[in-house]
Amino acid sequence: MKHDLNEAWRFLKANRGFLAVVVLTLGLAIGVNSTIFSVLNGVLLRPLDYAAPERLVVAWENNQTLAQDRAQVSSATYLDWRNQTTTFESLAVWRYKGFTLKTDNDAERITTVDVSPVMFNVLGATPAIGRVFTLNEERPGSAKTVVLSYGAWTRRFGQDLSVLGRTLNLDDSTYEIVGVMPRGFQFPAGDAEVELWAPLTINPAALASRPHRTYNSIGRLKPGATIEQAQADMDRIAATIAKDYPESNAGWGVTLVPAHEQVVGDIGNTLWVLFGAVVLVLVIACVNIANLLLARSARTAKEFAVRAAIGASQWALLRRSLVENGSLAGLGGLAGLLLAWWGIAALRPLIPANVPRADNIGLGWSVLAFTASTSIVAALIFGLFPAWRTMRPHLVEVFQDSGRGASASRSARRLSDAMVAAEVALALMLLVGAGLLIRSFVQLTSVDPGYRTSGIVAAHIVLPASRYGSSATKKQFFDDLVSRVKAMPGVESASAVSALPMSPLGVQFELPFTIDGLAEASPSERPRARYRAVMSGYFETMGIKLLDGRTFDDFDGRENGAKVAIVNELVAKRYFKGVSPLDKLVRIPMAGDLRIVGVVTDIKHDGLASSAEPEVFVPYFQFALSEMQVVGATTQPASAVAPPSGRR
Repeated sequence: MKHDLNEAWRFLKANRGFLAVVVLTLGLAIGVNSTIFSVLNGVLLRPLDYAAPERLVVAWENNQTLAQDRAQVSSATYLDWRNQTTTFESLAVWRYKGFTLKTDNDAERITTVDVSPVMFNVLGATPAIGRVFTLNEERPGSAKTVVLSYGAWTRRFGQDLSVLGRTLNLDDSTYEIVGVMPRGFQFPAGDAEVELWAPLTINPAALASRPHRTYNSIGRLKPGATIEQAQADMDRIAATIAKDYPESNAGWGVTLVPAHEQVVGDIGNTLWVLFGAVVLVLVIACVNIANLLLARSARTAKEFAVRAAIGASQWALLRRSLVENGSLAGLGGLAGLLLAWWGIAALRPLIPANVPRADNIGLGWSVLAFTASTSIVAALIFGLFPAWRTMRPHLVEVFQDSGRGASASRSARRLSDAMVAAEVALALMLLVGAGLLIRSFVQLTSVDPGYRTSGIVAAHIVLPASRYGSSATKKQFFDDLVSRVKAMPGVESASAVSALPMSPLGVQFELPFTIDGLAEASPSERPRARYRAVMSGYFETMGIKLLDGRTFDDFDGRENGAKVAIVNELVAKRYFKGVSPLDKLVRIPMAGDLRIVGVVTDIKHDGLASSAEPEVFVPYFQFALSEMQVVGATTQPASAVAPPSGRR
């Protein structure tokens, strides 16, 4: 073996041009494959970073009549699920919250999540220091506590172990730090922005409001339970709830989705197509290298024939070829690894923000093992035919062709022609796959979200109740703030909305409504829509098209202004059956009777791949909230209008 290795290296050193072409070709193909595999592994293949993640299931409510497959859960329904299930070990709910963190010299809005106290048990997560929440902290009036993320503990407290028991001023209330989660823990999965978790308390008054579906739910199956068994169990519970509470739950069922599938979403198909394309690139590269080896073997055929003639065994000839091919594959693998390291570093900043689990993409052990395996497989692919020829040299044919000065034997030429044909076929397959991928990409990028996606800056504002407890003070604050934003240099227009599209933050309600003139229906059968409070100029600022009627003006919703609403196109088509909804009265909980004055285009609030939902917009001044998102339209870079001042 040592002798074969020395001979192989001598040959490669003497043929540096050949060596460079093979190593660069193979390195490029392996590097691209390793780079794409790092994305596939980090986003799709790697299990969720929780204990026994295969037992985690996300639970949604559904209503086929209302075309809602994954609706959020009401607190009362969640408690029924938790108390009656026989297949779930535990169930928990959560929702994004957001606090204003006050320090001695500053106030900062941070991303937080309210969770059921059992959430960390559901996820199988234990704190790095301190404790997680107790069941008693679910009760209203219990002590206010928080658990910090590892990142917040590091940034804000320098990993000080004495942080336990210290307090934070959050929304003018005092919260005690009781624990710190370990490095790498994230919930929701892939959201590194979350700085702390607080216990979600369920108000007894909310139990009577089953139509208010505002929570996300996740559960852990019992050992041995399947998702099919859990679905049957939850269907049974949903039927019982619908029977006991027909006014609010008739027609409502349960949709169960594996947690990994919920997190990854629909990106899996795209990643597999992309990975298949780069695998074809590797195969084509291997065929090219095999052709180079066959061409080279024509010049060394006489040497191998002489060795066979003087008694060299087939194994000795094969070993020599395998050592040489293995050396080429090893050098190509190292070049590919270097390219993958550079490629991953260059790719990560380019990955869209909506790609889940992008922080898991990196050059880990899985990628190293994949690169090594790919190098071995590549060596087998491009070295198979040349090695087979060295094992069984046709002595008479070789010496006859050599005597005529032929550059390659007839069989070698036939084999080379066959490989060229195979290469062309693979290239056509790659071309077709690339065309399909490009078409999918074009279709995705051509999807109209219904609003302006560039030149928009936004700020999430939450007013502390201690200073802005009345509706008048809230209205005055946001009225003044939007006016000041409009006056900023570079800002063309500005407004505010309770929840921006594709944002996990903000306030939105999903409630039933009734249409004046239609027969009264039970709450479960009434039309439903998401409600958003907006200020005048919102539709113009966000580039949302007005299809009929008018948008809000500065007087709508004020003390002497009209009580009005604007609906999206889906509400108009689904509930008004071809009749114009303009001037029709709708009766909305907490808002009363509102007259529809406009219809706007549908908006994709939950992602480009999602379908539009029924929406009703109401003027902020008739539905004042403490939490709003101020938006401004500008033709300048966002940093010029709103210079970053740290984490939001």
